[in-house]
Amino acid sequence: MAIDCTTYSAGPDPAPAFIVLPGGDYLEHDENEGAAVAEWLTGHGIHAMVVRYGVGEGCFPRPLHDAREALTMLREGETDLKVLPDHVGVIGFSAGGHLAALLATDSEHLTGTQNWTFAGRPDAAILCYPVTELRDAFFGRIPNREEHLAERLVGGDSSQELRGELSPCTRVTSPGEREVTPPMFLWTTSDDEDVSVLQTETMMLSLGVAGVPHEGHIFRSGEHGLGLAEDNPEVGQWTGLAMRWIAGLGWPVS
Repeated sequence: MAIDCTTYSAGPDPAPAFIVLPGGDYLEHDENEGAAVAEWLTGHGIHAMVVRYGVGEGCFPRPLHDAREALTMLREGETDLKVLPDHVGVIGFSAGGHLAALLATDSEHLTGTQNWTFAGRPDAAILCYPVTELRDAFFGRIPNREEHLAERLVGGDSSQELRGELSPCTRVTSPGEREVTPPMFLWTTSDDEDVSVLQTETMMLSLGVAGVPHEGHIFRSGEHGLGLAEDNPEVGQWTGLAMRWIAGLGWPVS
């Protein structure tokens, strides 16, 4: 399948690569979470592919199919980038963070998807103020104000079972299972008014229970959709922290 994407090269030599998934509530793609993020990555010796995945009411499974295709293209050398095939990560913001987390916890027989498009899982994931829970409540009792995203993806009449299956926090697998959840870096702000901090905290809890290596940062204050957060000195630390985390995985970065 053809996907709408743009590649950004870190140079002529083989290098790690990241799929970049901007946010936009599954209605659009936020500009500040695309090209600028790709340029930040290439500045550290990492190739990037910005994917403008399918959006709109009832868009699932198109977004995941697009992300799967991007992963396949990078690993199999189907782009103009020279990629280390075992060093392919994904970074996503807000709704794109949901999609990144879904790709990082993907499985061949996920309801509603074409199993032939399954591409495995990325080798690392960075989730920026992500949505990770689509059901109507956290832990069965705390109201989830982001459940509208499930309505956007699969319709307002979708079951709680399906919403649970599409919630990355329910899909985390341990290092000993067949499909291993890759190491993750997560960050958000405690007063994000659009995506609750509980979304990140719930994912971190799932990762901790499963024993998946991860690093998380909850900054004191910052509005939703900050992207690289260059105008917020406190939150803007996340880029340096994330790059050190990537280097700590043993990836060749500069």
